[in-house]
Amino acid sequence: MMDRQYNRKIENDYPYPIALEYRRLNTKEYLVSDENRLRQILKISESVIHLIALISVVDLMENCNSSKLSIPDGFKKEFPGWFTRTSFGKWISLTRESIRIFKNSKVPMFIRELEPYFLSEKGSETRAQQAFIRFAAIRNQLSHPQLTLTDNIIEDFCRETEELLETILTGLDFLMNYPFLYVDHISVRYRKWTNPSFFHTFSEVIGNSSEFNAYNKALSELVNTPAIIIIKENEAEYLNLDPLLIYSDEGENKIPDIFMYIDWDPSRHCKYRPVWNGGSFNLKGTVHESET
Repeated sequence: MMDRQYNRKIENDYPYPIALEYRRLNTKEYLVSDENRLRQILKISESVIHLIALISVVDLMENCNSSKLSIPDGFKKEFPGWFTRTSFGKWISLTRESIRIFKNSKVPMFIRELEPYFLSEKGSETRAQQAFIRFAAIRNQLSHPQLTLTDNIIEDFCRETEELLETILTGLDFLMNYPFLYVDHISVRYRKWTNPSFFHTFSEVIGNSSEFNAYNKALSELVNTPAIIIIKENEAEYLNLDPLLIYSDEGENKIPDIFMYIDWDPSRHCKYRPVWNGGSFNLKGTVHESET
């Protein structure tokens, strides 16, 4: 696996949903190459593709709404199946096909590096995409009832998945150039003869601690709130991830947490999984639903 210096970079500087799970992998509980470690490696890989898929879908919808690109009929047909009863394989499909639309339309993604990370210049699989596909295959193997997990098999899987995870995570270091922020409070100063200033409170959804660092900043324009956003060089240029990623204390355990979309059903229930310990979460009937 990666050296401790790179481990700390991921644990401290990557987006919270990735950093938290990776930090757990490096605790004493998961040091031995046993089934617990293998399951945690698989969990990290799914958290990564899950996050990338949600970012890609939000970015696609934003560009579609602004008429910068159009959605092919084939994608429209497949989307309901990919976006419900989600799975590792469906996250891969959503990511790949969303990015392919950007590539074919010659429209840059908000996170420009995601395209070459997942698709080659000719549109074929990159090493990162191949690693995700292999992870999905391993997950399917492990769920097969006829597979007997011996210590040797588990060690072999641990060794292989560690290499795959390194490929995925080292290739994602560009994410450190796109801070993930939560904005939930804005105050306005409007002095006579001057334009208004909007004072925003931003929390950095980065690193492995749920105690996010926060700061205040005055901007000339309002940022969507409450929302989890990704920014570029400054807070004025952002991608709003709401409602696919949300921050709320209305989960089952009533503690603040980041929640990631996982399913939608015909009764219009949006279901989410917690990143930390917020418990199950359904958007219907919450304060967040009324604000979305």
